[in-house]
Amino acid sequence: MSTVLTQKINAPVVRQYEIGGVRYIVRATVSDRARENAVTKINRLIQGDLEQKKSQP
Repeated sequence: MSTVLTQKINAPVVRQYEIGGVRYIVRATVSDRARENAVTKINRLIQGDLEQKKSQP
């Protein structure tokens, strides 16, 4: 009897952007340990930034 191991492979997403004549290559992967998705994280970061700006004199 042979044992077959299944492995979940998360292939990176690679995108290329050009902003102001500068080329950016973005490579994104998903962690198995992630507790939030990208949309939730971005919203959290924006909310934190807004709260920080409110508390500044």
